[in-house]
Amino acid sequence: MSDEMLTDEHAALPDAPPEARAPARPRSLWRRVAGLNELGVIVALATMVVFIGAFHPDFFAAESFVNISRQAAFFGIMALGMVFLLAMGEIDLSVGGIYGVTIIGAAILIRDGWNPWLGAGAGVLIGVALGAVNGLLANGLKISTIVVTLGSLSMFRGLALVFSDGQPIVGLPRDQAFFRIFGGDLLGVPAIVWSFAVLTVLLTVLFRYTRFGFLVRSIGSNEQAARLSGIPIARVRLLGLMLVGGLCGISGMLTLAFFQSADPSNGIGYELLVIAAAIIGGTSLAGGSGTVFGALLGAFVIATITSGLVQFGVTANWTSFVTGAVIIGAVALDALIRRRRSDGAQRT
Repeated sequence: MSDEMLTDEHAALPDAPPEARAPARPRSLWRRVAGLNELGVIVALATMVVFIGAFHPDFFAAESFVNISRQAAFFGIMALGMVFLLAMGEIDLSVGGIYGVTIIGAAILIRDGWNPWLGAGAGVLIGVALGAVNGLLANGLKISTIVVTLGSLSMFRGLALVFSDGQPIVGLPRDQAFFRIFGGDLLGVPAIVWSFAVLTVLLTVLFRYTRFGFLVRSIGSNEQAARLSGIPIARVRLLGLMLVGGLCGISGMLTLAFFQSADPSNGIGYELLVIAAAIIGGTSLAGGSGTVFGALLGAFVIATITSGLVQFGVTANWTSFVTGAVIIGAVALDALIRRRRSDGAQRT
C-alpha cells in the first residue's frame, strides 16, 4: 500500500457500516516526521552539528565525520544490545569489562599462533559466555542484573589485567586479511561503521518484528503479567545478557582489527556511554519500549559532543560536566517532543 493511501488513526474500521466510516485522509509530511520516536534526538544532533560547524567550519570536513562515526561505533554497537535490556527493565553495568576481556583474550590467541579469524570468533564467544555468566548469576541468585553486573564489572576488569599481566598485547600479524578487512575502509567509510549500520538494521528487526523482541517488551511493560502469561522471564533475561555480551565481543574484535593491538584499559568508562546512548536515543529506563535506531543516534550525539569539546578547546576538567549537561538537554528535548505529540493525539 502506498503512503498516499495511509489514513490517520481515527478512520473507521473496515467492517463498520458505510455511514459510520470516516473519509480517509492522507497523512501530511509533518505528521509522518512528527511520528518518529527518534525525532527529538535527531533535532538535537543536527543542532549540535550546525552549532559546532558555525564556529569551526573544518568540523564539516569528511575526515571529521569519519572520526566521529568510528568513535560512535566503538561503544554504539554495545548500546544496540543495551536497548533490549533496558526495554526489559534491566541494566548491564559490565559491558566495558566484557569488551576489554574479549579484546585481550582474542589478541593473546592470535599472538600465540591462532588464525586471526578463529581468534576473533573466539573473542565473540568469550563475550557471549561472559554475558551468560551474568545471566546465570542473576537467575540463580534471583537478584537484579544491575547488582550482579556491578560486581562482575570488576571481575572482568581483573581478568583483563591478569591475562595481559597489565601490559599491552602487541606483535600481531597485521598483514593478515582479518586486519586489512575489518581494520580498513570501504568506500571511504571504516569497516566498523558499516558493521554498526548493518547490526542496527538486523537488531531493529529482532526487536520490533520477532517473538523474542515481543517477549522483551512484554516483560518490561509488566513483569508480573508476563509471568502469569507463562513467559519464560529467566530464559529471556539470559538470552538478552548473552546478546549484549556477543555485541561486546563483536565491537571488541572490530576495535582489535582497527588498532591491531590490545590494551587492558580498553573499555574503561564505556558502560556509562553505552547506557547513555540507549537512553538518549529514546529507550525508557522504565522498560516496555525502546528503539535500536535511537541508540545509534544516541551514540552519535555523545561522539559529537566529545569532538565538539575538542574543537572548542575545552579542558579535560570540564569534559564530563559539559557532556552530562548536553545529554540532559537532549533527553529533555526528546521528552518535550513526545509530550506535545501525545497531547496533539489526545486533542484530535
